[in-house]
Amino acid sequence: MITLRHTASRFLWARNAWSQRAFVTATPILSQSKKDKETIEACENVKEAANAVKEGANAVKKTSEYVKATAASTAENVNKMTKEVGDKAKDLVVDAAKTTTDAIKDKVMKH
Repeated sequence: MITLRHTASRFLWARNAWSQRAFVTATPILSQSKKDKETIEACENVKEAANAVKEGANAVKKTSEYVKATAASTAENVNKMTKEVGDKAKDLVVDAAKTTTDAIKDKVMKH
Protein backbone atom coordinates (compact mmCIF):
# COMPACT_ATOMS: atom_id res chain seq x y z
CA MET A 1 0.00 0.00 0.00
CA ILE A 2 1.30 3.43 -0.84
CA THR A 3 0.63 6.57 1.19
CA LEU A 4 1.34 10.18 0.45
CA ARG A 5 3.39 12.07 2.95
CA HIS A 6 2.77 15.76 3.24
CA THR A 7 5.85 16.79 5.09
CA ALA A 8 8.11 19.52 3.88
CA SER A 9 10.99 17.09 3.53
CA ARG A 10 9.01 15.04 1.05
CA PHE A 11 8.10 17.87 -1.28
CA LEU A 12 10.32 18.35 -4.26
CA TRP A 13 10.02 21.56 -6.10
CA ALA A 14 10.60 21.82 -9.79
CA ARG A 15 11.14 25.30 -10.96
CA ASN A 16 11.69 26.54 -14.38
CA ALA A 17 10.98 29.73 -16.18
CA TRP A 18 7.40 28.83 -17.03
CA SER A 19 5.92 26.97 -14.06
CA GLN A 20 6.33 25.94 -10.52
CA ARG A 21 5.16 22.42 -9.62
CA ALA A 22 5.27 20.49 -6.41
CA PHE A 23 5.87 16.75 -6.55
CA VAL A 24 4.82 14.55 -3.67
CA THR A 25 6.75 11.33 -3.36
CA ALA A 26 4.96 8.16 -2.44
CA THR A 27 6.46 5.78 0.10
CA PRO A 28 5.12 2.36 0.98
CA ILE A 29 4.23 1.61 4.55
CA LEU A 30 6.97 -0.78 5.57
CA SER A 31 4.89 -2.86 7.93
CA GLN A 32 2.19 -3.32 5.28
CA SER A 33 4.63 -4.38 2.56
CA LYS A 34 6.27 -6.77 5.03
CA LYS A 35 2.86 -8.24 5.82
CA ASP A 36 2.14 -8.58 2.11
CA LYS A 37 5.41 -10.43 1.58
CA GLU A 38 4.70 -12.68 4.56
CA THR A 39 1.20 -13.38 3.24
CA ILE A 40 2.55 -14.25 -0.21
CA GLU A 41 5.20 -16.49 1.33
CA ALA A 42 2.61 -18.18 3.54
CA CYS A 43 0.38 -18.79 0.50
CA GLU A 44 3.29 -20.32 -1.40
CA ASN A 45 4.08 -22.55 1.56
CA VAL A 46 0.45 -23.66 1.75
CA LYS A 47 0.47 -24.45 -1.99
CA GLU A 48 3.66 -26.48 -1.60
CA ALA A 49 2.19 -28.35 1.36
CA ALA A 50 -1.03 -29.04 -0.57
CA ASN A 51 0.98 -30.39 -3.51
CA ALA A 52 2.99 -32.60 -1.15
CA VAL A 53 -0.23 -33.94 0.40
CA LYS A 54 -1.65 -34.58 -3.08
CA GLU A 55 1.49 -36.45 -4.13
CA GLY A 56 1.40 -38.45 -0.90
CA ALA A 57 -2.24 -39.35 -1.44
CA ASN A 58 -1.47 -40.51 -4.98
CA ALA A 59 1.41 -42.64 -3.68
CA VAL A 60 -0.86 -44.18 -1.04
CA LYS A 61 -3.52 -44.85 -3.68
CA LYS A 62 -1.02 -46.57 -5.98
CA THR A 63 0.38 -48.62 -3.10
CA SER A 64 -3.14 -49.56 -2.03
CA GLU A 65 -3.98 -50.70 -5.57
CA TYR A 66 -0.76 -52.75 -5.72
CA VAL A 67 -1.48 -54.40 -2.36
CA LYS A 68 -5.07 -55.12 -3.43
CA ALA A 69 -3.92 -56.70 -6.72
CA THR A 70 -1.24 -58.71 -4.93
CA ALA A 71 -3.70 -59.93 -2.30
CA ALA A 72 -6.21 -60.95 -4.98
CA SER A 73 -3.52 -62.79 -6.92
CA THR A 74 -2.29 -64.52 -3.77
CA ALA A 75 -5.83 -65.54 -2.80
CA GLU A 76 -6.38 -66.94 -6.28
CA ASN A 77 -3.12 -68.91 -6.09
CA VAL A 78 -4.01 -70.24 -2.63
CA ASN A 79 -7.43 -71.34 -3.91
CA LYS A 80 -5.83 -73.17 -6.85
CA MET A 81 -3.25 -74.83 -4.61
CA THR A 82 -5.91 -75.81 -2.07
CA LYS A 83 -8.00 -77.37 -4.81
CA GLU A 84 -4.96 -79.24 -6.20
CA VAL A 85 -4.01 -80.51 -2.74
CA GLY A 86 -7.61 -81.50 -2.08
CA ASP A 87 -7.81 -83.36 -5.38
CA LYS A 88 -4.51 -85.17 -4.66
CA ALA A 89 -5.66 -86.05 -1.15
CA LYS A 90 -8.95 -87.34 -2.53
CA ASP A 91 -7.09 -89.46 -5.10
CA LEU A 92 -4.79 -90.80 -2.36
CA VAL A 93 -7.71 -91.66 -0.10
CA VAL A 94 -9.59 -93.36 -2.96
CA ASP A 95 -6.44 -95.30 -3.94
CA ALA A 96 -5.80 -96.28 -0.31
CA ALA A 97 -9.41 -97.37 0.14
CA LYS A 98 -9.28 -99.40 -3.07
CA THR A 99 -6.00 -101.03 -2.04
CA THR A 100 -7.38 -101.82 1.41
CA THR A 101 -10.58 -103.22 -0.08
CA ASP A 102 -8.60 -105.38 -2.50
CA ALA A 103 -6.40 -106.64 0.33
CA ILE A 104 -9.43 -107.54 2.43
CA LYS A 105 -11.03 -109.34 -0.54
CA ASP A 106 -7.83 -111.33 -1.11
CA LYS A 107 -7.68 -112.42 2.54
CA VAL A 108 -11.35 -113.33 2.61
CA MET A 109 -11.08 -115.33 -0.60
CA LYS A 110 -8.05 -117.25 0.68
CA HIS A 111 -9.78 -118.41 3.82
